[in-house]
Amino acid sequence: MAKRKYTGNKDGAAKGLRPGMKVFIEETIKLSNGALWNNGDFGIRPMRGKESLSVHATGRAVDLSFRHMPPKKGIKNGRLEAVKVLKIIVANADTLGVEAIFDYIVKPHGRAWMCDRNAWSNYKKETIHGGGSGDWLHFEISPEMADNPAKMKEAFANLVIPDLTPQDSE
Repeated sequence: MAKRKYTGNKDGAAKGLRPGMKVFIEETIKLSNGALWNNGDFGIRPMRGKESLSVHATGRAVDLSFRHMPPKKGIKNGRLEAVKVLKIIVANADTLGVEAIFDYIVKPHGRAWMCDRNAWSNYKKETIHGGGSGDWLHFEISPEMADNPAKMKEAFANLVIPDLTPQDSE
């Protein structure tokens, strides 16, 4: 995987959820075997605790929760399935146009995978609101993939599945 440029909120507010992002959400939920569910996508608002625009406002971000909320949301031990999904998404990040993933549950303050460094970083101080205790994953995709539902569907149809053996750090 190559390091790629991170867009962030540079493309500004959208009119709604972009069609490729909608496909990303649907396909990622399917990939999770019911463990993940949409906890929030498009909304025009600032980042929590800041004045700058949230990437959710661009129509290219989603929070998917693995919280089990019977009878309709999530599954028992949903985090285990969520970790498998993370491995698949990261292994296919270039093809899917994934630019950022924030994993809120990792102690002490969460962790992030970013396309411009092509690696996970554990936060040592409060960097993301809810880091270290949240039960959701935040995904951001590129503008190109957010605007191309057919290309996103094709990317999910051709996923490369990595080794999904649990690691000690998960």
